[in-house]
Formats: sequence, structure tokens, C-alpha cells
Amino acid sequence: MRLPEALPPSAENPVADDQSAAQLGHVVFFDARFSSNQQVRCATCHEPELYFTDGEAVSTGLAVVTRNSPSLLTSAFMQWQMWDGRADSLWSQPMLAFENDKEMDFTRLEIAHRVALSHREKYEALFGALPDLQDSQRFPARGKPGDAAWEAMAQADRVAVDTVAANVGKALEAYQRKLAVRPGRLDQFIDGDTTKLSGFEREGLRVFVAAGCVECHSGPMLSDGAFHRLERFSTNDRGRAEGLAALMQSHFKSSTGTIPLPSAEDEFAFRTPPLRNVSRTAPYGHDGSFATLEAVVDLHLPSSVKSDERAALLAFLNALVAGDPPSPWNNWPNR
Repeated sequence: MRLPEALPPSAENPVADDQSAAQLGHVVFFDARFSSNQQVRCATCHEPELYFTDGEAVSTGLAVVTRNSPSLLTSAFMQWQMWDGRADSLWSQPMLAFENDKEMDFTRLEIAHRVALSHREKYEALFGALPDLQDSQRFPARGKPGDAAWEAMAQADRVAVDTVAANVGKALEAYQRKLAVRPGRLDQFIDGDTTKLSGFEREGLRVFVAAGCVECHSGPMLSDGAFHRLERFSTNDRGRAEGLAALMQSHFKSSTGTIPLPSAEDEFAFRTPPLRNVSRTAPYGHDGSFATLEAVVDLHLPSSVKSDERAALLAFLNALVAGDPPSPWNNWPNR
């Protein structure tokens, strides 16, 4: 459970730990001009004041979506991004939000044009010269795969735009890695300072292990990163099965990893949520249907757990507060 001293390596992102890339990603994250109505930011669903969630059951961008926004503070430690794992890297995940009609409704061509208009200097210092986007015949104002304007473009020009969009995602990953959770009381306890957890919280840790919570909530993020089906959810959201199908079709995915073949176990399965800062990121569940931590605990606990053990477990979960990101990464940019 101990938080590692260093972040895991990034998949295919040479600027993942570059300070200038993080600064570019920081600005883009809060720039509403990367949405079709110029009012939706990445921060719309991931607010610093709410531990990079939005505090809502399900999020609203340009329209209401069907899932809860997870905190970004643990994302650098997770292999699969989003509830269904449809992104296999942190740099590819932003493209799913940009090009989702209900979230930001922005296309990769628009991303490239916006970078050229507003962030050229920072971008080119990191990634080299942008393509000649002023040629509107070659580079229309808007377009993504499936759009007539995009399909009419030369293959080389589509690759050039995809590269710009991917690089923006890599800058955003560099910023999000700056947000990674820092050690909290649990880590200090593991390191030997037994005063960091009260006796009641230590009893909660015992219950956490004895009740089998660690079967899914293991490792430094208190998540196995895997996908599980809970019978409590009887919705039309196919979860991991749909996520794998989307990942296979994605232009933005890691070329180093292996995409698992879908199986029956993937139907209606969702990624185990990390428990770092869990007391601060309500509501819970992929659809936000659990308003309180108590409700989630009651869903999972076996009936053999006594009321005082339940109370101790809740005390332990409330103790899982991690250290905040350092300034200026924990706040809005000075724009």
C-alpha cells in the first residue's frame, strides 16, 4: 500500500516529465477555447477545488453524460484510464473528451488550429514546427475521422494533425503527472510512525484486510486497476466490453501494450476505483449513484461484519487523505 517514491514510467511520452510540457498542459487544461462553444474546459469536470472531480453524480460538458468524473490525482499511477479503460495511456485519454459530442465537441483539426493560434511558441519549443495549417484546402477548420472534410484530406496531412493532437495529449499528461497524490498518513504509518493512525483507524485497517476489501483495493492506489462486475448495477452501460471495442478503433493508443480480447467477464465491468482521498470525492460509482461512503461500504461488506467494525472501517477510509499537489499545480493558472 506504500506510495512509491517515483511515478511509474509513461507509455510513449518523451515529455512526460518535462517542466515546459507540464506548463503547456497546465494552460491547455484550463483553456475553454478547446471546446466548440468556448465554455467547457478540462477543468469543468476536474476542478482543483474538488480534488479534480466535479462533485456531481454524472458530469456535464456541452451536455449531460452518463458517468461520474473520477479524480485525476491518481491517474498517473493507473494503466487504464476512464471507468471502462477505453484509453490505455494518460496522454491518449484527453482526446476522448475533446472529441466527445457531449463533452467538448472539439475535433483534432480544431485542436491543431487552436494550438497554432494560441500556443504556437510553447508547442514548437517542445515538439518542433507545426504543419502549414493556414492552407485551408489541406487543413479544414474542423474535422475528425468519419467527417467528410477529414476523409478528403491527404493521408500525410491527417497524420500530421494526429501528431499535433497526440502531442497536446502528451503535454496534458505532463501536467497531470504533476498532480499525482503525495504521501499521507497511511504512508507515514507504513513507514513506522504508528501515531499517524489512531487505534480505531488501525482497527479499520484490520477490518479492511479481514473483510476481503484488499482483493480489489490493493496496491499503492488501493486499486488493483482491474475491471469487475457488480450485480447491483443493472444498466445499459456495457462498461469494459464497450471500452475495449473503442480502444481497438482508437487512433490514439499505445503501440507497446497488448489490448486484451473482450470476454463475457468484461460485460458491465468497471475499473476498481482508487481509494486515495476517497472521503473527498463523493459521489461514488461509475454512475455516481452512491451519495455517501457509508452507502458504498454497505454494498460491499459481508453480513458477518459487526457495526463497530463497520464504523472502524469507515474511520480508516476517512484516513486515506493524500498530500496535495504542490503549488502551482494545485490551482488555476494565472491567465
